[in-house]
Amino acid sequence: MRKRDGKKNVKIRAPRKAEEPFSREENVETATLTEEEVKEIIEKQENDQNQIDEAEQTVAKQKSKKKKIWNLIFFLINIAVVVGILVYQLLTQEVMPLSTLFNSGFNFWFLVLTLFIFALTMFTETFRTSILINHTSGKWRPFLSYKVSAVGRYYDVITPLATGGEPFQILYLKNRGLSVSSAISVPMGRYVLCQLASILMSTIVLILAATTDIVGGVNVISVAFYIGYAINTAICLVTIFLSISKKVGAKLVAWALKFLKKIKIVKNYDKQYNKVLKVVSDYQNTMQEFAKSKWKFVLLALISIIQYILQYAIPFGIVCLFLGWRPDLFLQVFIMGVMIDMAASFIPIPGGSGVSELSFTALFASLFTEGTLFWALILWRFMSYYIYIIQGIVIIMYDYFIGNKKYSWLKRKWELEAESAEFREQKLRNYQRSKNKLI
Repeated sequence: MRKRDGKKNVKIRAPRKAEEPFSREENVETATLTEEEVKEIIEKQENDQNQIDEAEQTVAKQKSKKKKIWNLIFFLINIAVVVGILVYQLLTQEVMPLSTLFNSGFNFWFLVLTLFIFALTMFTETFRTSILINHTSGKWRPFLSYKVSAVGRYYDVITPLATGGEPFQILYLKNRGLSVSSAISVPMGRYVLCQLASILMSTIVLILAATTDIVGGVNVISVAFYIGYAINTAICLVTIFLSISKKVGAKLVAWALKFLKKIKIVKNYDKQYNKVLKVVSDYQNTMQEFAKSKWKFVLLALISIIQYILQYAIPFGIVCLFLGWRPDLFLQVFIMGVMIDMAASFIPIPGGSGVSELSFTALFASLFTEGTLFWALILWRFMSYYIYIIQGIVIIMYDYFIGNKKYSWLKRKWELEAESAEFREQKLRNYQRSKNKLI
């Protein structure tokens, strides 16, 4: 191949796969690239494939018999905590019978409002995912966006530290026709946006909690909130710093992992080092993509903040269910909802089981009359935990009986359309050649 000004004419051919009929990355392009640029492209493809392999391994582990047993154990722990709180309240105070509760001003319209807020929460998350999918693939796929959002939420709540959603989303998107690069970038974009929105809103809550008496001063829950906030903020800031400064960041990662290996916390240094740098690289690539479309990033950030506000408006709907319309309590309930989630964020148990229930009981006890706190806890836990499990199971069952078959038909349709388009193009080329010969 002949050199020209230090560059080579390189044809990069990405073979079109049957399951990736519409991806932008799969076009055949001829470009003048340097050897270094070609090397970077190859490395990125290898890294993407490695991440897909890791996602497949994570999914396989999650579906293993051992993991299912652990998930069942954690689920039973969650139920045991709720039962324990019920027993405690029965021993220390009365729990209002349901018949009495329904006749004591229990307003079902606020239950409808709470469910509507949940629906809006899922709508905003689906809309955000749909924009991310469109940005990487050029197609609007709203139903896929809803399903991948619901599946991500499902695996987040059943895995420790909410770490299971991203690998399942990557694999789900890949199996639904997105290219490897797109399948990775969509969940990573979601992660970045959620982190930024969470840190922003938590910082506001931190300031309000520290400067007002809304949560009753310093207590165990507020201390746990401060710890969770510090951990999550540190992770976000460190990731941003490492993505900005690659050389210094790589040295810091190496130093930190060597120290952790020395004190027996990290076992496989090379594996963890590559894993951290891969996360940092994905984070950097995501931020670079957002930088290319600033207005789209602003829109996605705004959607993420709205979704965050809606998520913590759900406890307010539950409070109104028992106390009637109390807009004066919205800020207090919002702050307490954020504090509960942040306090449970560093607990390595799915859904923060135990900590979440105890935190709710401690913070919301002053808002409810005797006998109604337990029912408020049950409704809140259903809307913040069990509803995502039910939604995820429904999506999984739908795919098993209908969705997978429907997609296989759709994939075949795309293949036939691609073959027809290629056949037409070939016919036109042959016709043009014949015409040129006659001329």
